[in-house]
Amino acid sequence: MRKLTVFLLLVAIVAVGIVPSVAAQDDATTLVIGTTDDIAKLDPADAYSFHDWEIWRNVSDGLMGFVPGGVDLEPRLAVDFPEVSEDGLTYTFTVREDATFPDGTVLTADDIAASITRSLALEGDPFGLIAIIDSVAADGNTVTFTLAEPFDLFPVITALPPTFPTMPGAFADDEINNFPDALMGVGAYQLTEYTVGEQAVLEANPNYYGEAGAFDRIIFVYYEEAAQLDAAVEAGDVDIAHRSNTRDAAEGFTGEDGYDVIKYSDGIRYLVINHDLVEDSNVRQALAAAIDRDEVIDRALDGAGTPLYSMIPEGFLGANEAFLDAYGFGDPEAAAALLAEAGFDADNPYELTLWYPPNRYAGAGEAVMQVLTEQFEATGVITVSVESAEWSTYIPAATGGEYPVFFLGWFFDYPDSDNYIHPFASCDGSPGLGVNYCSEEMDSLINAERAQVTDPETRTGTFAEIQTLYATDVPTIPLFSVDNYMVVRTDAVGGLEFGATLILEYRTVTAP
Repeated sequence: MRKLTVFLLLVAIVAVGIVPSVAAQDDATTLVIGTTDDIAKLDPADAYSFHDWEIWRNVSDGLMGFVPGGVDLEPRLAVDFPEVSEDGLTYTFTVREDATFPDGTVLTADDIAASITRSLALEGDPFGLIAIIDSVAADGNTVTFTLAEPFDLFPVITALPPTFPTMPGAFADDEINNFPDALMGVGAYQLTEYTVGEQAVLEANPNYYGEAGAFDRIIFVYYEEAAQLDAAVEAGDVDIAHRSNTRDAAEGFTGEDGYDVIKYSDGIRYLVINHDLVEDSNVRQALAAAIDRDEVIDRALDGAGTPLYSMIPEGFLGANEAFLDAYGFGDPEAAAALLAEAGFDADNPYELTLWYPPNRYAGAGEAVMQVLTEQFEATGVITVSVESAEWSTYIPAATGGEYPVFFLGWFFDYPDSDNYIHPFASCDGSPGLGVNYCSEEMDSLINAERAQVTDPETRTGTFAEIQTLYATDVPTIPLFSVDNYMVVRTDAVGGLEFGATLILEYRTVTAP
């Protein structure tokens, strides 16, 4: 076997920084975080939203993890990097012996294998992250994974929540439970109580194997709108405001005594097209051709965004502008011609229903939908109706295949171009995100780039082919990338580590 060495996952990415030391809060054992995110699913076999994973990354841990504030991998529940077979199909990890659940139960290799086997059996994996695993088995203090195909990025998968161990007996083997009474893993905290839409309480794991955090309790308060979160910061009701403050308020806190503000890239925004409900490629291409991203950004975001012409953002290996090459800057006449090929005209218009979540993404969804509606209807061949639903309803309906076209955001699970393609365009991944796209040609290209991690020049060429095919088949329509802000009260927090992966480990937050 050959030992895997640490490799750079991303061509270029800039960390967003560390908050400096500041002054104290009244109760130094409790940290209050405000957010407009909410809990959607908590079963690790099925959970996938940013906030759900944030909770899991603090409640449990993976065989590997990201160095806090960085993009490099480090061993967590494993004592070292894995041993890898010469054919790249077998990864063997040795499990540490001091990781313990809150009740004192010691973690075993069997627990890790059992949790992953359960996830594989239930097929709740939302976008095929662990579908690459053919089997997993424990032997003493080792866990061995056998992959269906070579994938040099596989150690990164073991740093993601679908592979995290759960407390034995906490979840039934034969069904998904997205709203358990509590969550207990081997991480620094445990989720002891929560009410969707209101708050969640995490308590320190008294048996955590690592260095304990400064705060014994973390309380999440969930706000419906960004403006409410802004007001909570100003009133001193929350110590950290994270996802999503309004830009105006966040910039207003910048430089003010008592506050620190971190600006960071918050990923991409896009339209998902459900291929089960929008089967005609001419229609999908027409929607792509009708969109003027600059107008969307100027009118809906007050200029605070960057046009996106590929799902792979700038700075990631192989990123290009395939949608610009294919459709230009917004061409209603070309869109109308494509719809004519599909049998639609002014007397028989295409009826499009657009869905969006009203209180996500700093509340920008409504304004984005308004501009898109005007652009689609400017073709003279599309009539648009706009619908919305709260996040807890929206996500299961959207990913469950109920919506034909809907608005979402994405931030990478691991910092590699693959993670901007595989979840949306692979036969394994796309159903979990409501795309329902499957192409043998695309799968072949994805499998190729996954086997080319150590050959970036060849891989760049493969990503070029992938993006050209993506723009032709249109699984999703990339729209723009955006920035977000974290606001920190300096009388409550001494420092924290928060970098390019946007993973906030509560144990790294210090008291003044």
